[in-house]
Amino acid sequence: MPTPDQEPLPDVVVGHHPDYGIVAANPKNLPASTWMLERLDFHPVPGAPTLYALADPQHDGAGRTARAVTLLRNSGLQVDVDAAFDPLLAPGAVPGRDRAALGEPAVAFAEHPRLGIVAALDSRASGLTGLVLVEHGWRHNPGLGIYALPDTVGRDEALGKVAGATVALHRSGVQVAVQPHLAQDVAARRRPAPVPAAPRERGQVAARTSPISAAALATSPACAGLPGKAPVPAPAATRPIDPRIAFSRDR
Repeated sequence: MPTPDQEPLPDVVVGHHPDYGIVAANPKNLPASTWMLERLDFHPVPGAPTLYALADPQHDGAGRTARAVTLLRNSGLQVDVDAAFDPLLAPGAVPGRDRAALGEPAVAFAEHPRLGIVAALDSRASGLTGLVLVEHGWRHNPGLGIYALPDTVGRDEALGKVAGATVALHRSGVQVAVQPHLAQDVAARRRPAPVPAAPRERGQVAARTSPISAAALATSPACAGLPGKAPVPAPAATRPIDPRIAFSRDR
């Protein structure tokens, strides 16, 4: 417990070390901090149990560190950082304004005629967004710049992976777009065909359906027109998503 005149320890401290370059310290040894740091390219320093060094700092080290700081803070961790790596001090930075606030999708799911269900990331999406896709079975295809599932994954299983990844991304504050027909198939997979209800005994409570499909499509533009959904304004035009150009735009 810190005394009244002491500042509480932060969860993570990010700065520059004379020997190891860009580093992050986990002074409280929190499992959540460890989990995130290791997935943001910070690796344990031998002999220093709470110190993590950024891998390949010559490759946009400052930018990658600033993005890592943003993700750590967005996950609820208290982060102290050197001014050189603080995204809030970057020129043109506006506190509290992020992609979720702007409402732009960072991930788009679509169905490719040869590759099956694929995911495309906005070029400005965080590294953690790609990690969520990898943890749900997608693999990055550097040649095409998209994420695809292994050939052994059938379509029904792939629909489940879309639902699971979308829920995880939403919980991280990431906006998701889903190709309209694909979104309807995801919802249909989670909505079993109705069967005659069996008589209930006294005191028996009716089973509740899972809200997974609703959560998975919470911010998808394909929500409009689905059974049980409140009407929402329809977009001016709906075009199929080509995953290779889903986010191509003039910067």
